[in-house]
Amino acid sequence: MSQATPAVLEATGVRVRFGGFTALDGVDLAVRAGSITGLVGPNGAGKSTLFDVLAGRRRPQAGAVRLMGRTVTQMPVHRRAQLGLTRTFQISRELGSLTVLENLLLAAPRQPGEAIWNVFARPGLVRRAEEAALSRADALLTRVSLRHLADQPADALSGGQKKLLELCRALMLQPRVVLLDEPAAGVNPVLLSEIADFVRTLRDEGLTFAIVEHNMDLIAALCDPIYVLAEGRVLRHGRFSEIAADDAVAQAYLGGAA
Repeated sequence: MSQATPAVLEATGVRVRFGGFTALDGVDLAVRAGSITGLVGPNGAGKSTLFDVLAGRRRPQAGAVRLMGRTVTQMPVHRRAQLGLTRTFQISRELGSLTVLENLLLAAPRQPGEAIWNVFARPGLVRRAEEAALSRADALLTRVSLRHLADQPADALSGGQKKLLELCRALMLQPRVVLLDEPAAGVNPVLLSEIADFVRTLRDEGLTFAIVEHNMDLIAALCDPIYVLAEGRVLRHGRFSEIAADDAVAQAYLGGAA
């Protein structure tokens, strides 16, 4: 990814402290348009905290976050989502008692039927919006081979299927940037390959991704560039071949052997 490509999501000098513990210490990160940017590091390195800051779940004590060139450091999660940023979580957060399809329909934004007045005064508008949401949800489930499970309870899905459902739910918001938190966790190799292929396809269609992940095979296959965090700081960033051969990275994360 060329350095000339504009960054759609940036963190500059981000610092987060919990009491006397510094979780992030002056972190700089640039997620460039059309990239799949990887974020790796040992447990406790600050990866999840950085994702929380980027998504708006946590405000830093210092530093700034910019989305599409706009400073959003103090902006809440839902406002960032309206600007095109969404995320998934390491542990899937589906509504298990609802069907797979209903989980997606709940994520559809800007539904006029949420205002009771529109149901009576503008039924045509409400119906068209609902039909559009249903069409989009159906198309997404078809793309990830879950359409045959649309009417099944979401908690009946396998771990990998729940990851796909969560990604589809994020896509219902029609985002421009997606934060993926450990998409490989608890996923069998076959479904993981499908998830990786889907992410590549979405990137080719114009989406931008940042991924926190411990599965280095997935990181190597998908991500460029890659940022390595250690003790709340960016240790290195670059291509996988560059960071995997770096002695400092090997010492911090790869068990001492590059």
